[in-house]
Amino acid sequence: MNRRNFINRSAAILVAGGAIGRNIMAAAATSPTMASTTASLTASTVGKKRNKGRIGFPLYSIRQTLKNDFVGTLKKLSDIGYSAVETFGLFDDKFFGHTMKELDAIVKDMGMSISGGMYQGWQMIPEDTNPPEWDNWKYCISELKSVGAKWAVQASMPGVELKNMDEVKRIAAHFNRVGELCGKSGLKFAFHTHPQDLKMMGDVQIFEYLLKNTVPKLVSYQMDWGNIVNAGGDCVQYLRDYPGRFPLWHTTDFDVVTRKSAQAGKGSVPYPEMFKLAKSSRLEQLTVELHVDAENLDVIKSTFDYFKQFKWTKA
Repeated sequence: MNRRNFINRSAAILVAGGAIGRNIMAAAATSPTMASTTASLTASTVGKKRNKGRIGFPLYSIRQTLKNDFVGTLKKLSDIGYSAVETFGLFDDKFFGHTMKELDAIVKDMGMSISGGMYQGWQMIPEDTNPPEWDNWKYCISELKSVGAKWAVQASMPGVELKNMDEVKRIAAHFNRVGELCGKSGLKFAFHTHPQDLKMMGDVQIFEYLLKNTVPKLVSYQMDWGNIVNAGGDCVQYLRDYPGRFPLWHTTDFDVVTRKSAQAGKGSVPYPEMFKLAKSSRLEQLTVELHVDAENLDVIKSTFDYFKQFKWTKA
């Protein structure tokens, strides 16, 4: 099951229940040994060290490995050198059996932090101004704020294909409102890109419309660069044309010749050229998402090693 379907499914369950769902992530993935392991680990002194660098990792990419060994897998990310993790999914008080504050204590003890969380809700594009769905966003924002995270990210478009420009306009208005909610709590909002976002709606490209019709101080974009190349986009040109709109990078890769996802540095995403624009484009957070061999520890490490060569990634 891909990220879009998985997170959409979580949102659908949540909304169908008529309220914020309880322990959605716990029901999806909880190890029987987690409680005792977490208790002993969180009882230790928190914040003994701080991993250097600016390279983070999205926990969605390793959700199956986390299910089998939650704390051990996080420790491996820290040992590699990752400085931050990104959570995912709509949930209430549990994430793989842990509250957000417990997760925060675990990763801080390992020298990492929670940079933000990816959330979805194909039911969370309401037409009126105050349905229960807005409470879901407010809850997610509150959880992120409680652990000092900076970013709330919508993982993808609604679960149905956009059919007309009225729907695209509605999405833009939705993004502006979520961005406003985040801003009031001291967080920032971003939208994660997929290939279909670069499709044309008549003579208008959906992504270009969103860029031009969302308020820059309220709405940013988490660029999945492999998805951008997959859709025929020019990564370097985007960074030049829209400085400040893409402060978050998900560093996937895609080979335009084979038309397959690739490991970072082995595909067609021009990362060396893009890092030359990292400062001027106001990059804030780099997150190593993997579209191939995502749960392979050797690949997770080799990808980290690839990105640490770039000056920007060093603290």
